[in-house]
Amino acid sequence: MKYIEEFYLFVKVVQEGGFSHAASALGMPTASISRRITHLEESLGYPLLHRSTRKIRLTDEGLRYYERLCTPLAQIEQATGEIQGKEADLAGLIRLAAPIALSSTLLIDMVADFSLHHPEVQFDICQTNDHQRLFEGDRDLVFFNGELPQTLDHATLLGRVEYGLFASPLYLEKRGQPAHPHALEEHDLIYCWPHQHWQLNNREGGLAEVRTQAKLTVSQTQAAVRAATQHMGIINVPLHLVHQARQAGQLHPVLSDWKSTSRPFYMLVTQPNFSPLRVKLFAEFIEKYSERYRRDR
Repeated sequence: MKYIEEFYLFVKVVQEGGFSHAASALGMPTASISRRITHLEESLGYPLLHRSTRKIRLTDEGLRYYERLCTPLAQIEQATGEIQGKEADLAGLIRLAAPIALSSTLLIDMVADFSLHHPEVQFDICQTNDHQRLFEGDRDLVFFNGELPQTLDHATLLGRVEYGLFASPLYLEKRGQPAHPHALEEHDLIYCWPHQHWQLNNREGGLAEVRTQAKLTVSQTQAAVRAATQHMGIINVPLHLVHQARQAGQLHPVLSDWKSTSRPFYMLVTQPNFSPLRVKLFAEFIEKYSERYRRDR
């Protein structure tokens, strides 16, 4: 029991992803935590952590200690929080990374909903459409679209992103509703880079490829949706991004029987074995929220 506080600090450093994050969560100086864990390592006679400027990694001995210590210390922390009438083990930061369109809409709704029940949790969201950058840094959870890389076999499939074509009522009143994808050649189209042409299919197995010169090309989906509400043309975007505009009557479906191929949507817990309770609870919340969202749609 001599080093129980040091063991607790060690577990926190691993769960928070570094000394500075643990120091912020615990309200302690980073140097104090580092010094006490160094003293623990000296007393044990072997290192628990590989330290670098970017991240920390567990040694083999550190991994064995963490696996033994994580559960009992979490139970002690949870019991203490219950006695004190607060969820002390949930307080702290959750670091997320997600594509810009998703993180500006659906993910923000999820974070806001979770925060109503767990106000002690803070969030830091990295918003980027650079697929490689999503997986860089010390994020707790990463959200991404597309096919699952073989190296990420533990990612959770949340659903599939469904697409649809839309335009404003005024645009359709002036230019008419196309009856077939081939008719899109006579319309103004709004592309969102890098999707500079559309591949559409229908329930009967029909396929159509649209390569018409765009009226407007943008790099952010929100800009494409905005342009469509301003009567500039027809867009092909994820359904969840036009939900509010459809409810407000700003956008109407175009070629409802034709859609782009849906794309799988994943959530990755970057350190499933070392995540603090707040990250695990938020990941479970996201899964349930996604199930409810798909059902309500």
